[in-house]
Amino acid sequence: MVTALPQQARPDDVPVPDVLVLGTAEWDSPIATNQHYVTRELARTANVTFVESLGLRRPKLRRDDVLRMAARARRAFGDRHENSAHRPRPAGSRIVSPLVLPVHRAPTRPINRALLRRATSDWLASPRPRVLWTFTPVTYGLEDSADAVIYHCVDLLATFPGVDGVAVGRGERSLASRTAVAIATSKAVQEHLAAAGFPRIELLPNVADVSVFTAASRPPSQRRPAVLFSGNLTVHKLDLRLLESVAAALRGRGELLLAGPLAAGGGSFDTQLRRLEELGARHLGVLTPAQLAEVAGTCAVGLIPYAINDYTRGVSPLKCFEYLSSGLAVLSTGLPAVVELARANPHVTVAGVDDFAARLLELIVPVTDTVLTDRMTSAAEHGWQGRGAVLRTLLESELARGR
Repeated sequence: MVTALPQQARPDDVPVPDVLVLGTAEWDSPIATNQHYVTRELARTANVTFVESLGLRRPKLRRDDVLRMAARARRAFGDRHENSAHRPRPAGSRIVSPLVLPVHRAPTRPINRALLRRATSDWLASPRPRVLWTFTPVTYGLEDSADAVIYHCVDLLATFPGVDGVAVGRGERSLASRTAVAIATSKAVQEHLAAAGFPRIELLPNVADVSVFTAASRPPSQRRPAVLFSGNLTVHKLDLRLLESVAAALRGRGELLLAGPLAAGGGSFDTQLRRLEELGARHLGVLTPAQLAEVAGTCAVGLIPYAINDYTRGVSPLKCFEYLSSGLAVLSTGLPAVVELARANPHVTVAGVDDFAARLLELIVPVTDTVLTDRMTSAAEHGWQGRGAVLRTLLESELARGR
């Protein structure tokens, strides 16, 4: 059953804007990301249409991609019941599954433009103020029909394996000439957007649904020396040798827990998971936010064991604040966004490959109630309640600027 979130009231004399959110994921994807939370927060004061991914990563002839394309075709024709674990949909919002070709070059552009405009025809015909809030730079000119355009860039998309970097680069150059404001979630992304020519950039690092995790946090007496990684299990983002060293170091002293889907976007993780399980790690599968919060609330340390590459240098992990709001210590590799956070937060530790396992063993020791509370307090200001207000204010100011 799909549940709805309450909308905030608006003054009668202020028109309710129609916001079109172009996403880079499916609405019911296993892990909620920035685009899902932004849609929820904007829907409190606007009518929001979320458009599922246009397929920036070219599919391959393999089982997971074929199944994904088949599911998209079913949704495009009105069937949203193939997945029983629906993500809650905000009141007054709707989800659109455009049936476009996952190739974004000259031969397919006219076809995809027509298909996308047909899928978003209600927004295009709206008499209300129209806003394009896009997480993808591949927009097929929808910005030309908007009263305000916001490019929300959460990753260095062109560096991800399989993503069409030419289409991404062309789209960003076009948006830069027509978009008044872009949002960057890390300094690396901010620098990239500046180089692409965006005239105004707001730096808004990722935040988390901290209240869900704080509510499930347990006292020290109910904690154990368990170490948690939550997120997509993918060979492109994770440092696999590092994870193996963690699992080996914990044998007889604690347990490595992995929560999340086996993501195939950067290559299969099946072989790596079997190796980690042989070393004592345990895969919990895909958990809902509430289930993940229950697990995190009994652990000691949250891991961000990312490989350092062109893609991850632009990542701003919201899981940092999920971990902290659960009362966990955070141990990460040297992602620039986490390095900066660690300078201001003593509960965030950055370590290199050589000393990562040793630092982990120092962090799994029991701590006091005071330490747990301090960790949760440090995450409190990095939640979606405050960020939602910031984004809604930005939306109103951009509409006013357009008027």
